[in-house]
Amino acid sequence: KFTEFSRRCKAIRSGDCDIQNSQQYQRREWHLTLEIYEASLSAQKEVSHAAFPSGTNRKRTASDFNHDAHTGIASTLIAMGGIYYKLNDVAEELKKYSEALVVYRDTLGRDHPHVAGTMKNIGMVLAERGELDAAMEKFTEALQIYKGVNNGKDGPCCDIASALSCMGNVQNRRGELDEALKYYNEALTIYKSVSSRARELGGRSRLALQEVASTLKIMGMVYTKRGELDKAMSSFQDAIDIMRQNFSEQGSGAVVTSILARIGGIFCKMGKLDEAMSHYQEAYDLATRTFGTTDHPEVAQVLHYIGGIHQKRGNLEKAKSCYENAAKILQSTLGHDDPTVASTLVCIGGIHYREKDLDRALSYYNDALRLNRAAFGTKHPDVIPIMKSIAAIHTKKENFDKAIEISTEVLDIKCADLGGMHPEVASAHKSIGNVHYKRGDLACAEREYRQAFSIYKQTLGDDHDSTKSAQAIVGQICKEHLEIRAQASSSNNVFFKRAPKGYECL
Repeated sequence: KFTEFSRRCKAIRSGDCDIQNSQQYQRREWHLTLEIYEASLSAQKEVSHAAFPSGTNRKRTASDFNHDAHTGIASTLIAMGGIYYKLNDVAEELKKYSEALVVYRDTLGRDHPHVAGTMKNIGMVLAERGELDAAMEKFTEALQIYKGVNNGKDGPCCDIASALSCMGNVQNRRGELDEALKYYNEALTIYKSVSSRARELGGRSRLALQEVASTLKIMGMVYTKRGELDKAMSSFQDAIDIMRQNFSEQGSGAVVTSILARIGGIFCKMGKLDEAMSHYQEAYDLATRTFGTTDHPEVAQVLHYIGGIHQKRGNLEKAKSCYENAAKILQSTLGHDDPTVASTLVCIGGIHYREKDLDRALSYYNDALRLNRAAFGTKHPDVIPIMKSIAAIHTKKENFDKAIEISTEVLDIKCADLGGMHPEVASAHKSIGNVHYKRGDLACAEREYRQAFSIYKQTLGDDHDSTKSAQAIVGQICKEHLEIRAQASSSNNVFFKRAPKGYECL
């Protein structure tokens, strides 16, 4: 097998240079790597069941041998999970991490750092899939293990900070921004302490410095969400200063590129489009120097942002060109099935929608939905908005049955995720009501709006704007119903009371 794997590896690497830089080449390497890991895993499992080999160093016992064999199996499973992450196969990634967790627990016990690290990996996959409660459980367990292991040791621990940061990410996804900042601040304090302690000992912890910058960056993103733009700017600038002062441009370029783009986003929110464009252009130039090419996902992301500025300025053709170039780069570097390109496809679809080209808009939205659902299922935050956009297009095209089908699926997803009594469920009922109203089916529209009104009233109260709005719509539909009945009644009366025009001359 070794000879065969070597031959195949050489065959891949001896290919065309252009192909070697492509996603096709990378995916070939990754699939070959998985085959090698599979073969290694089979061999490791055989060894783990074999008798203690004769001639082994006397200091090593059968227990040591068994221990090493099983931890080797778990390590290979973790590595395979990492390859499945690159291949965007979330189900297999989660499966491999879960298998590794079982092996580590059986071999090392439940309170070992390797167990905590594997639980953290599982938590990150669950969070990406939108399973936030399950992810939080994993991160909390990992944190307790790290604290137990670190108890009584000198100095702070980066592992504890990492778990805290992951918990902050969950709260950030939930929209619990105060809680998210609390976790991030705890993590930041630990990372800073590790860095300071390294300096006191005459060294420098590059990992801790990078984590300080990364944590400041994500805190800046949270401050941006909260509308605290000055705090966001301060966090972003501190992160840039740390990276530029402690690392070369090559070493800091990727992080600084990302932060410059975030600063551009703040200026965009403030309506300062020239300043935003300036930061995006700086980020673009830095990214091309750092990666040595324009054909890189980070470059594509900045192009996406530049497209957004053109779109805000009303330059739809320039915007579309930027989005299309970004999509081509992402598809060539990450593959056509990678969901990273989905948000860019949505933007292209949005421009076609504005240009009244509903068929092309629908095509892009459908592609984006397919990618996100295949990778993340229905719980990913981008899935529902895309489904709503698709339903809206079908409504405009008067494909009412299809619009109701998609809107009902949105309702089912929301009910399964949140229960029947939630404002987002009420919003889904309202969307279905809108389609029935456009169709002219006032009875069905009224039923859906009344359901929305009832849920809003019970969950948000009588005085909430959503409750009042739903109540007003119900009232308006009832009024239209009465008017239609009155007109029908009036028409019937006229028919019986007056002769048709021209009756007198018959």
